[in-house]
Amino acid sequence: MDFSQIPLRDIHAPEAIGWWPLAPGWWVLMLLVLILLLLLAKVIRRKLKDPRLAALQELRSIEQNYREHQNNQQLLIDCNTLLKRLALTLHPRAQVASLSGNEWLDFLCASGSGLKRDELEILILGPYQPNPDLDGKALLRNCQQWLKKMRGGDDV
Repeated sequence: MDFSQIPLRDIHAPEAIGWWPLAPGWWVLMLLVLILLLLLAKVIRRKLKDPRLAALQELRSIEQNYREHQNNQQLLIDCNTLLKRLALTLHPRAQVASLSGNEWLDFLCASGSGLKRDELEILILGPYQPNPDLDGKALLRNCQQWLKKMRGGDDV
């Protein structure tokens, strides 16, 4: 038998494998990356919207103003106002707005961990004294600690 007479086509290579449609593993990988990006965006957004960051920046401004003028009464008023504003932002108004005196100090100590009550007692009567005697650095340090460790909402 003469094989040259058989009508066979020449050997040909298969077509190259295309990139589309994607394999299921790639779809799963893209979905995981998308979910991770959305979670990251949510965390970043939450951090940027945290009122504690703005309060810490304002505390730095208060500290700079205190270093320039050394006005103890103004420092007390500014710190107390800042703490009250943040407390009103993070807690129900009915719970915080009416607090003053020892109740205010109890709230500050309960909502922030590690605060020294004796260093914060100047917040009660200090703003009403013409020239209060206080340790400005200790007050600013306690305010900063409260702003960083303050628990919001239902934690208290």
